[in-house]
Amino acid sequence: MSRQRTINDQIWRSNRLSGCTVEDRYALFYFLTSPFSNVIGAYEIVIRVAASEMGWDPDSQLMPVMRRLIDAGILDFDPQANYIWIKDWWDHNSAKMAVATTLRKKTLEQIAALPQGWRDAYVNDFIDRLPTEDPLRNTVAKALGYGTYRLSTPYAGPDDGRTPIPAEPKDIHRNQSISNGHTPATAYLQGMGRGPGNTTTNTNPIYNPTTTTRTDDGLQYPTALVPAEKLSIQNLLTDVQSVDAQALLDELDGAIKTPGTIRKTKVAYFKGILERHRTGGFVPSAGIPIATRRERLAATPDMSRASESAPLSKSESQARLQEIKAQLELHTRMPK
Repeated sequence: MSRQRTINDQIWRSNRLSGCTVEDRYALFYFLTSPFSNVIGAYEIVIRVAASEMGWDPDSQLMPVMRRLIDAGILDFDPQANYIWIKDWWDHNSAKMAVATTLRKKTLEQIAALPQGWRDAYVNDFIDRLPTEDPLRNTVAKALGYGTYRLSTPYAGPDDGRTPIPAEPKDIHRNQSISNGHTPATAYLQGMGRGPGNTTTNTNPIYNPTTTTRTDDGLQYPTALVPAEKLSIQNLLTDVQSVDAQALLDELDGAIKTPGTIRKTKVAYFKGILERHRTGGFVPSAGIPIATRRERLAATPDMSRASESAPLSKSESQARLQEIKAQLELHTRMPK
């Protein structure tokens, strides 16, 4: 049975997302409405399945976007437990409704199933979302084994001006089946404002699929690549020196031109040769003719321009003059 999810319309005016790309927002919308999601906004996820549902490649598209959202303090991800925590979940859902009579048991169970390294931070943040002076704060704290609740510094994003609680060593925890349904949460009615100074700007130059993530330095990409393939490969080359990057691109171009070489996708093939490069096992083969032809084409116009523009030496000028005179004398002696 399908469930309903809510997204506060103030998300379009959120300073917190002002530095996010279209892909960042799309991924956030997915995590807020994902079939994996649960009552508390922190849940186990299968990256491969999530990427498939979004129509993305998991390695070259989804993971780079997730890294940016993590850097911006909007998400957290535990790769050991495969858990994701949407830090803005309670901007769109009511924390008080999550511990109402009908949902309290499920909410407490899901909080108890969180990775150990997140649990204290999550509980602090969750209780701080409950109305001030509400008895529910102490009720929830006691139910989770925290005794009487005292306001503490919650786990916050980097733009909230608060110091995060250090995470403990991460243990592997698995939550209950993702197929378990539950009553949909009620939209958070207090809006999305978190006070002034909440602007979050994406400053990570490495993982950004909306723009070229490295200067091309004159790199020549195979003409057979479609824009999406070129973009994925650009992201994979972010930390590769230009000379090595061009050799890898030439190898890909040569493979594309050799029928039967690429059995899956161009990006998957490129990832394979890139991995061999990183481990020292890459030896150019199919790319050598590509590089040779490009260098020859680059050198030809330079030689032509050099021959046209370079001044002749005195001896070369005299020799050239003698050749012209000889040609004129020969033309004069020829019978008409």
